Amino acid sequence: MGREIELKIPVTYEQYNFIHDVILGMTFADDVKVLHGGVKSIEKRDEYYSRYKTREESRAAGEPQVIRIRTEVYGADSIDGANSSKAFFCIKRKTLENGVELNREDETLVENPDVIRDILNLSGYHKFFEKKKKALSVNCSSSILSGVTFHVELEVVNGLKYIEVEVTEEGVLADQVRHALERFVCFFGLDPSKRDSRSWMEILSSKQK
Repeated sequence: MGREIELKIPVTYEQYNFIHDVILGMTFADDVKVLHGGVKSIEKRDEYYSRYKTREESRAAGEPQVIRIRTEVYGADSIDGANSSKAFFCIKRKTLENGVELNREDETLVENPDVIRDILNLSGYHKFFEKKKKALSVNCSSSILSGVTFHVELEVVNGLKYIEVEVTEEGVLADQVRHALERFVCFFGLDPSKRDSRSWMEILSSKQK
């Protein structure tokens, strides 16, 4: 189980292109350093499960915020040259503090996700939501919080352009991390007040209306 503190912000076409060029080393942003290991091109398919018909029923029953199967595909055209896939089963409990998500999650690698799907279906769970993401993923550092890794994903989720920045280190106060995340996204020319605190289900549901 680990702590995640993250910030996600919708980006315009121009902002997307600028961030894209920064993480690929084609241009620079003040106080953002791309760490060794390079940039990965990832496709993620997230399947969310529940035993209830609505999120209101789920919350009232105390069901975890996220019960998820994630499949990650590192395509043959990925920047790091990888050509592989992985699947994970995750249970996540999510809280919101000052508009920033704090997540505690249990996640485990699974060899065959169909087995998990069968277990969930036999236990009365159903898939109620699916999210498809194409992302460029990279780790960065900044002097605004020394010794901490900022995991950046520049992504297109069901057609919507976003950036997500996440810090998982446990040894730093949550408030320090939150302030650092807000300052960090400013280096990309983004306004942290534009952060989107909704769940992806809420975001994509509103898109369909």
